[in-house]
Amino acid sequence: MITIEFDQDETCITILDNTGELEDISVLLYDDYCHIRQYDEKRDRFDVVTMTAEMYLKLMKAWNLPEGAYDIVMAHRKKNVSS
Repeated sequence: MITIEFDQDETCITILDNTGELEDISVLLYDDYCHIRQYDEKRDRFDVVTMTAEMYLKLMKAWNLPEGAYDIVMAHRKKNVSS
């Protein structure tokens, strides 16, 4: 099961382990950074991996690629400015 929650400047995706074996994973998405965290009961704190939004998008693209080395170039869209 997953949940997706939107706040003002944050999107939180929570992935629940249906077996109950592992702690849930939260993906906190912002405009410029992404934090992936999982609670560690033994240390009583979260383990956190932080990456740029571009790194996160490359990780998501990698799920659909076969084994190999890739140079994924992200195209940045221009924002429309109306006057």
